[in-house]
Amino acid sequence: MDFLKGVSQAMAEAARRGASDDLGNLGLELVKTKHKVREAIQQSTAKDMEAIIQKLKNNESLTSQEKDEIKLWIVGDAEGYVAMEEDFHDWQAEFSRLTGVIRDYESKDLSVRDLVNLQGVLEDAILVAHDLQNFLDKKERLARFEQAMAHPDKQDAEFIASMLKDMLHSSDM
Repeated sequence: MDFLKGVSQAMAEAARRGASDDLGNLGLELVKTKHKVREAIQQSTAKDMEAIIQKLKNNESLTSQEKDEIKLWIVGDAEGYVAMEEDFHDWQAEFSRLTGVIRDYESKDLSVRDLVNLQGVLEDAILVAHDLQNFLDKKERLARFEQAMAHPDKQDAEFIASMLKDMLHSSDM
């Protein structure tokens, strides 16, 4: 895929340089690449999706393969992230460790140096909490999708069809 050319090299270069600006700019490029991946998925399955939308509009039953294609379009990003993420348990352990560190600070008379150090601990806790929240948010999105697709009623089917139709005809495709 042409949109991937140079991405790993740009990542390696940003890591080598270690400058926040380089990583910030790289982050913007990674977001653009992620959008291109979504577009590639949608282009590859657009013809099938048109038939699926018709089935949804007619409140017809969907095959498991058709449900999987809908899943790709609606929560594919979350599914991919949850499947590949391997640090969740490490983040939980780190969050627990930081909880204990902060608990230790609660019982102390804090010097200015302690307060400075506490700021660092809190910054780390904020970042780890964000990582945990992001993972759980995607996992919960997947669960809600699975529940909604298990037995969609006519109103659910119409809503999903409308969403897919909008995605199919978006200017990104």
